[in-house]
Parts: sequence; structure tokens; C-alpha cells
Amino acid sequence: MPKVSVSINDIFQNRVIPIVENFLATDSLLENLDRDEMVGVIVDVLMRNYSPEQLQEMTDEALTCKIRRILGGQVMFGLLSDLTAREIEEFDASVRGLRKS
Repeated sequence: MPKVSVSINDIFQNRVIPIVENFLATDSLLENLDRDEMVGVIVDVLMRNYSPEQLQEMTDEALTCKIRRILGGQVMFGLLSDLTAREIEEFDASVRGLRKS
């Protein structure tokens, strides 16, 4: 069966954006994220790491998992950016402690 070429814009419009919108609408942890900003971040990350062909061939499950990880990273970044220097030191110490166990 011959492969059908899909534009990168189609991939984002028909696959990525609906996944992002679903997460933002259904996951309370993500409700404060800006849709357009998150789509921009996800497009940037995916385009740096995958070719259009790889994105086209990626299963919905794999794409959803990657998008969820990116959104989770954005939430964590937002939380950490609100910490004071002392709170960041305490967080780093806790993470180091977890890595040792």
C-alpha cells in the first residue's frame, strides 16, 4: 500500500491540537496552561526531535504520550519558577535524595 503524504500543518491541525485541547479540558493539573502557548511549545519540541515522516507514522498512543510528557514538563517548570532560592535548594536536595534510593 503506498504511503500518503500529509503536510506537517495537517499533522498538527488534525492530530496534535486535538490531543492538546483534550488534555487541557480534562486534566485539572493542566487547566492553567495557555492553549496557544502549549501548542507552540509542543510544535517546537516535536519538530526538533522528529521528522514529518516520523510524526505521520507515529501512533496516536505514542503521540499522546509524548504530548502529555511535554505538558507535564511545562507544569513542573511553572511550579519551579515560582519557588524562592531557598525552596529550590530544598527541592534539589530532595531530588538528589530520591536518586540515591
